[in-house]
Amino acid sequence: GGCLPTSWPHLPARAYMPSALLAAAAATSSQAVTNVTHGRSLVAHDISRAGTFCLGGKLVPLTFLLGCQRCGSNSLYEDIVGSIRGARSGHALRGEPDYYAREQHFYATDSWSRGMGFYADHFPECPGRNAHPQYQFTVDATPAYLRKPIVADRLQATLPGAAQPLLKFVVILRDPALRLYAYWDAFVLSGTGVKNFDNWLKVTMDAVRECQRNHGDDLWPPPDTFHCDEDTIEGVAAGVYHAQLEYWFKRFGPKRFLLTSTDAYEEDTQRVVKDVSHFLTGSAELASPARHPSNIDSIKVFGGMSSDARTKLGRFYQPHNSKLLHLLTHQTQVTFSPSVKQLGVQGWIAGG
Repeated sequence: GGCLPTSWPHLPARAYMPSALLAAAAATSSQAVTNVTHGRSLVAHDISRAGTFCLGGKLVPLTFLLGCQRCGSNSLYEDIVGSIRGARSGHALRGEPDYYAREQHFYATDSWSRGMGFYADHFPECPGRNAHPQYQFTVDATPAYLRKPIVADRLQATLPGAAQPLLKFVVILRDPALRLYAYWDAFVLSGTGVKNFDNWLKVTMDAVRECQRNHGDDLWPPPDTFHCDEDTIEGVAAGVYHAQLEYWFKRFGPKRFLLTSTDAYEEDTQRVVKDVSHFLTGSAELASPARHPSNIDSIKVFGGMSSDARTKLGRFYQPHNSKLLHLLTHQTQVTFSPSVKQLGVQGWIAGG
């Protein structure tokens, strides 16, 4: 008792399917609910009175830690799962790296074509009907989601209508210049990329300027044109937060979002995690104190970037950071932790 039973097809589709095709898929999917001869399997879902969402008998996430990448999302995820009442962790499947317990990359990659049943298998069984009625939830903390417009399309096309109003999004932001430096350290320096940040930055910013000359100033979403190297542009455009947040706010409404920053999380970890708890569960009382702020050291690049590189990046991101501050100071429905001012965006602008 106390549940709203229904069913919804999982929709196989190609990665990066255009929005128009996704909309068409969503429109036709309702027919599959009553006519299963289309070959789409039905995945039953229900929502308990406490708000717990189950799909295919699993605690599939309606809470998403969208990013940003190299901003401390891994540490914040550990605090959510370890300290917030009702939070349950996912798990990697056989053959997957361990971090797939935290970030499944499902809505942003070809994995989506494997269907919701495959995604659901990453999460624990739903509590039985006779279990304690406490709200329980899981979190998909894939940090690339924020910068991938396809994720919003797929969330709206795939999740059942009854689940849509329950979606919640947590975003942790970082000074985009420092984020790019950490991105280089993790994904370029450790790979086959340029081993000197200043040299890499020169090549990268030359590619950005060439893209803008041929395509225009907007870098997000990364232009789909031969004039622009998508991987290069995406690495830089990941720090253009105002464009990404405007997109997500328009798709889901700003009241679904809690925003914090790396600085705020480091300076007052307990406050931020309590704010996240209240946003997700309605209660700021933690099951145990937040305990993972030291993990954030993994995103820091010791030694620091050169003053020349810091100045160049500060100047490049300054107009974007100004637009971000304007956007956020005029948002009355977004939850900020601890506050817009304490996110530190003014300092990012001054750094330019």
